Amino acid sequence: MTGTSDVVAVLNPISGGGAAWERWAAVAAELARRDVSARVSASSSGADARRLAAEAAASGALTVAVGGDGQIRDVASGVLRVPGAPMGIVTAGRGNDMARHLRLPDDPSAVADVLCDGRRRDLDVLTVGDEIAVGNVYVGLDSVATELINRLRWMGPLAYRLAPAIAALRWKPAGFRIEVDGAEVLSGPVHMVVIANSGWYGSGLHMVPAAASDNGRIDVLAVDGAGNKLRLISAMGEAKTGAHVARAEVLTFSGRDVVVGADRPIPVHADGDYLQELPVTVGIRRAVLPVLVPR
Repeated sequence: MTGTSDVVAVLNPISGGGAAWERWAAVAAELARRDVSARVSASSSGADARRLAAEAAASGALTVAVGGDGQIRDVASGVLRVPGAPMGIVTAGRGNDMARHLRLPDDPSAVADVLCDGRRRDLDVLTVGDEIAVGNVYVGLDSVATELINRLRWMGPLAYRLAPAIAALRWKPAGFRIEVDGAEVLSGPVHMVVIANSGWYGSGLHMVPAAASDNGRIDVLAVDGAGNKLRLISAMGEAKTGAHVARAEVLTFSGRDVVVGADRPIPVHADGDYLQELPVTVGIRRAVLPVLVPR
C-alpha cells in the first residue's frame, strides 16, 4: 500500500461496549505513522453499515470493518457489491471469533501492518436468502442462548459463559430434519445445528474444527438430542479445543447446500445476530470475499 492509498473504516459505535472508537483511534494513529490516510464512518444500523461499506468499496478504498462478528458480516455484505474489492478487519467486539479464525493480530501496530501489507485471502461466504454469513449460521440451543447473550450484553464477556448455562437449563430438544445436498442426513431430536464457514463462535469455542472459510464447502455439526443435558454441557466444555467432535452424540456432515427444519419455531442466527425462524436453506459462494490477513 502506498502513502496515497485511502482506508475507510466502518465502525459500530456500540461494539465491545463502546470500545470500537478507542480501538480504531490506536490503529488510525499507526496508519498515520505509515503515511496512510484514513477516515472513519460510524454506522447506525446493519443496513447503514452495508451502505457505507458499499460506498467505500466503490470509491476504491480499502474498507475496514471495526467491531464484532456482526459488523464484519454487515460490512462484508456491502463490500461484496463491488466484485473483487478488498476488506480489512479491526476487532472490537465481545467474541471476535472471525478474527480468531483468521488469526488476526490485536496489537494496533500489527493490525496496521496487515492493513498496509497483508496477504489477500479469498473467503467463502454462506448465503441465507438475500443475507450472508461470514462465520456461521446456527439454530437450536445455541441460537436461543445467543438471544439471551444479546439481552445480557451489559455483562460483557461473562454473558458468553452464563447465558448458555441458563439456556441449557430451560431447553428441550426439538425434532429436526437436516438435508445436505438434497439427501436427508438426520431426522430426530437434536439440541443444536451449526452450519459452519469459520467453525469458531461463542467467544472462543472451536465448535466445528473441520471448517475453514476458504475450503469451498459447508461443514455441519449437529448434537443428538437423545442424550441428557449434562452430557451436552460437558461437550460444550470440550468445544474450546474441538475435542467434543469425538463424542458419539456429535454428528458432522459437509456439502454445498443445507436445509434445516424442525417441529417447532426456533430462531436462526448468523454471526451473533437474528436472521429468521426455521426452516432455513443455506448455500455457499466460494472465494468471493478478499480479506487481508497476516503474511
